[in-house]
Amino acid sequence: MTTAAHRYGELPPWSPDDLAAIHRLQALGRSVGHHFVGRRLALDLLEVAVIAREHVLLLGPPGTGKTDLVTRFAAGLGTRPFVRLLTRFTEPSEVFGPVDVAAFRDGRHAIRTEGMLPEALIAFLDEIFQCGSPILNTLLTVMNERVFHHGRESQPVPLISLIGASNTLPQDPALVAFADRFLLRVNVSPVADSHLEELLEKSFAPHPAEGAGHTWVDHESLERLGRQVDRVDLNRVTAVYRSLIRELLAQGVVLSDRRIVRGLRLVAAAAMRRESVRAEPRDLWPLRHIWTDPAHERLVQESVQRVVEADGGPSASTTLRAAHHILGEAKLTSRQVSAGASDAAVENVLRGLNKLRLELESVEPANLTARDELTTIIDNTLALLRV
Repeated sequence: MTTAAHRYGELPPWSPDDLAAIHRLQALGRSVGHHFVGRRLALDLLEVAVIAREHVLLLGPPGTGKTDLVTRFAAGLGTRPFVRLLTRFTEPSEVFGPVDVAAFRDGRHAIRTEGMLPEALIAFLDEIFQCGSPILNTLLTVMNERVFHHGRESQPVPLISLIGASNTLPQDPALVAFADRFLLRVNVSPVADSHLEELLEKSFAPHPAEGAGHTWVDHESLERLGRQVDRVDLNRVTAVYRSLIRELLAQGVVLSDRRIVRGLRLVAAAAMRRESVRAEPRDLWPLRHIWTDPAHERLVQESVQRVVEADGGPSASTTLRAAHHILGEAKLTSRQVSAGASDAAVENVLRGLNKLRLELESVEPANLTARDELTTIIDNTLALLRV
């Protein structure tokens, strides 16, 4: 990340290619969010995580849609995630790949990793703390160094983010150390009590066959975001960050050196996601989720939120966007269909565009130019319906 290099000058803005990658990642989060209720925060953190190339831990009971959420998000990145439910009986070969029998006959130890975690961009491991130490020890190197060691061989791992899921955090000291590798933690709770009608509506909404594999962000764009995040200027947040960390440590919050150092990369990723080349205190919001001990979760969230709101950032429950962001997503959404698309596919896109129209009216009701532009996009999409 940029520090003193541009302290006295203006930073060059993001290039059109950079902005296109950012807009597509934002659009992916919104697109996936249309299928879920109460999962906006989890998607926000997944967006930050893939920019920062960090790992995420989803905490919550079974049946809250964690696997479906990650699968849909990964599909929008143009990849199929490696997904496994781990148990204490899971063998390393089920995660990393079986022994290469042909190589073994030649006296070499090799693993066939095709289609397994060492070749995945996104991995989702459910009940991640249930597996044995052979898997955990190998995962440590994969997560930290992006390297898979097998025998005398080592191979680079293209992993962008490993997403783990568990009902609760472990108490075993060895597992606590492993859990520290997941920089971001988010609780994924059931939503039926307060959003039953919306939950049922989305559950029974038709899912058209076309467009299901649409790629919002390709691998090249993801690599670009990962490289460019180092350009973000952190000068305006470093002092605030140090003060916040000291405050948390003084109150007994447990934060490893690893979490403290890597937390700044989350801030840079949040600024980039906001399309800014310069981080501001409002970009500290992902730090609400770097707590280690659940007993400190609320304290960390409240301390971070005070800093965010003091800088004019949104409240923890606010996710309003500017009109040009909404229009950018509307353009990307409309491109999912063209002449000849089925009515079901067009209608699915129109539902997404209508939600964007309602959001635009809520965010900037007086912006008639933006509303007219969005209306034109909707009308052009309507024209694709077969008469």
